[in-house]
Amino acid sequence: AAAGTETAERMESPARGEDGGVPVPSPLRHELSTRSKFAKAARQVMKDNATRRIMELQGVPIDPTGVEVDTVKATADDPTVLDDTVKATAGAPQNELADRVRRKLRYNSRIVCILGGTRYQDMAPHSWELVQALARKLGSLPNEKIKFVTGGMGGVQETFATHCGDGSRVSNLLPEGQSSGYGRGTDINAGKDLEERKTIFGLIGDIYITVGGGPGVSAEASAAYNRGAVVVPLMRTGGASSGGFGFPPNAKLRLGFASEQEWSLLRDEKASVHDSADAAASIVMKC
Repeated sequence: AAAGTETAERMESPARGEDGGVPVPSPLRHELSTRSKFAKAARQVMKDNATRRIMELQGVPIDPTGVEVDTVKATADDPTVLDDTVKATAGAPQNELADRVRRKLRYNSRIVCILGGTRYQDMAPHSWELVQALARKLGSLPNEKIKFVTGGMGGVQETFATHCGDGSRVSNLLPEGQSSGYGRGTDINAGKDLEERKTIFGLIGDIYITVGGGPGVSAEASAAYNRGAVVVPLMRTGGASSGGFGFPPNAKLRLGFASEQEWSLLRDEKASVHDSADAAASIVMKC
């Protein structure tokens, strides 16, 4: 019974809208379909209130008639529309800044955010090797519509950024006036300070991979999970990712599209780092 509870799925079979389109959100979770399905829906006239709610949660602007704002649609595929500093107008809300970051990264991409501790000595053994293996695996995938975002911090995020392919799909989100110093990926500035940057970071991703971490990682993962993002915890690394520091307990339950073997490899400290990395990458690709 305990094993059944631990591997309980976090996704119900979603009801469909009257038009057979975007799934209506589950009353238990807003874990819907993939970002690619959502992106297609985001370019269509909204069919019902359920779809409108999905759009609002993901931060896609809509006008009062329920049609996607034309200016966003026109600029989403234009990489020159923003420079590397996402400037805020006076009093601009954080969701507006998050929306600008998403435009910079392009709406039609799935955004995978990396959350993790800054000190490997506080994590389970082989966490460093696991992050390297995962970064290499994800960086080698041919899907150019997956973008990776770090918070520009040391430890897990720096390791991931410096080992994820050539860095062309990696962005590092930092407060205004700061740089990552990674020498890999593109730094993007948004938020007047670290706390605002953290809030924006929690609003932009479709998928959040967590590694180790403490209260900060737990808080950011909780914010992302509560708004409906997919959270993939590398539980074997300990800390917040294994359920500590108030990490959302339901985020440790197996996702409906992940196999029991894949999910167990995220937890098993005795598994090879390459097997765990392959399992995490497979789950990300299914999102």
